[in-house]
Amino acid sequence: MLPVSDLEACFGVPRGYSTVDAWEELEAATGPLPMDYKEFVAGYGPGVVGAFLNVLHPQSARFDMFGTIEDMAPLYQELVPHKIPHPVFPAAGGVVQWASTVEGDACFLVPGAEGTWHVGVWFRQWAQWEEYEEGVPVWLLRQVEATLIVPGLPLRVHGGFAPVD
Repeated sequence: MLPVSDLEACFGVPRGYSTVDAWEELEAATGPLPMDYKEFVAGYGPGVVGAFLNVLHPQSARFDMFGTIEDMAPLYQELVPHKIPHPVFPAAGGVVQWASTVEGDACFLVPGAEGTWHVGVWFRQWAQWEEYEEGVPVWLLRQVEATLIVPGLPLRVHGGFAPVD
């Protein structure tokens, strides 16, 4: 996990929305999700990064992780099965959606070797899949700080984190 001061400089003080136990039900099906991701989202909760990226949470009424996965996974598997190079959860070993953009793009946790995870993004408007080596907090922070420029994700323009629930 990044130093707290780095995250707080870009996203403010975490509000302690939940504990990392909020993912127990999901992890029963996916296996352990990355701790840096769970700590970030447990601390900040569901919300919007850079006025563009909606971060989901398993206990959120508005940005409901389970509801989004249930609604969207069949669409990804049916409409773009050859564009996303991984199965999509709830398929075994599938990528797990953790965020979406205001333009309908989707961000996923991508399982890697030996329990590692990194970020994958399905860019709906370009019908394109991209993967990044970073985990969620580093990936978000680098974009807000403009050390990682991801075309189509203007998180650096507005920066910050706005909670929703």
